[in-house]
Amino acid sequence: MAVKTSATRIAEEYTNGVWNTKDIGFIDRLVHPDVFIHSRLGDFRGTVALKKVAQSWLTGFPDLAVKNVLVISENDLVAIQWTAKGTHLGEFKGKKPSGKSVSYSGVTIYRIQDDKIVEYWAYLDMQHLLNQIS
Repeated sequence: MAVKTSATRIAEEYTNGVWNTKDIGFIDRLVHPDVFIHSRLGDFRGTVALKKVAQSWLTGFPDLAVKNVLVISENDLVAIQWTAKGTHLGEFKGKKPSGKSVSYSGVTIYRIQDDKIVEYWAYLDMQHLLNQIS
C-alpha cells in the first residue's frame, strides 16, 4: 500500500472539507492567500475569490457530495479524478433553482508548497452540468 504524501493529504482534506463538509474555513487553513485558481468559472487569484467560487457551487447545490475516484501525486502536484452529485436547489450561473438532480465528474490538480495549495486547476464539462439543470 502506498504511503500518502503530505501534499496528497492536504488535497484530500481540502476536497472533503469544502465540498462534503461544506466548511469554507478549510480554504483559510489549507490554501495560500495568493492562490491562483483556474476553473470553469474563470481564472481567479486569492482565497477571497476562491471562497466566492466555492460558495457559488454550494449555493447552487447545497447537498453536493464529491467522491474521489483516483488520486495521483508526484512531487508538489496532486491530481484527483472525482465524481459529484447534488440537487440544483439554489441559483447557479444565472439559472434559477430547478430542483433537478445532477451528476458530473472532473479532475482537479493542486500544486502544493509548504503545506499550502498555491495553484489549483479544475476541469469538468460545464455544458454537461448546465444541460442537466435546464
